[in-house]
Amino acid sequence: MSRPKPLAKKVARMLRVMDRAVTEWTLPVIGVEKGRVLRRLIADHAPTRALEVGSLFGYSALLIAASLPRGESSRAWSRMPTSRSSSAGTPPRRGWATGCASWWVMPSACSPMLRGPVDFMLIDAKKEDYLDYLRAVEPRLIRGAVVVADNTGMYRRDVKPYLAHVRGDGRYQSREHDFGFDCMEVSVVRG
Repeated sequence: MSRPKPLAKKVARMLRVMDRAVTEWTLPVIGVEKGRVLRRLIADHAPTRALEVGSLFGYSALLIAASLPRGESSRAWSRMPTSRSSSAGTPPRRGWATGCASWWVMPSACSPMLRGPVDFMLIDAKKEDYLDYLRAVEPRLIRGAVVVADNTGMYRRDVKPYLAHVRGDGRYQSREHDFGFDCMEVSVVRG
């Protein structure tokens, strides 16, 4: 695995503040351990168009935006990440969009709102809709695209159809990352 580029000091500071805040308030975020995996995936696969579906606090959106090469596109479907990234000194990358995930990504709205290819996708929204989110974006996923589904351990029953799809469909090479307290499924589009 490639070594991720170092985070800017202001970004690292903002993530530490967010880590402390979510611990105090017990909010579920990607966090440090899963964040390391995301950063390594971005370093290894060098995506140019990142899509995040679901963002509670803006933690992962900030982490992804800060890890992408300068000038690359990142889309996060929440107003929170935009304000967090600005506060951390990471201006939204070209193409950053805000709004409701279902409005942007779900099949009825996908075509007019989401344009161009996607080569990195993080799904961390309504667990029982993971497969719907993936299917809505599948036509835009390019060969080698990385799709990360968070909380596949804690919500195993809710994400079961999603896991069956990425593990059983020959289009993906899929692997579970177990963190002890939860899991993330990382699937790479074969082509």
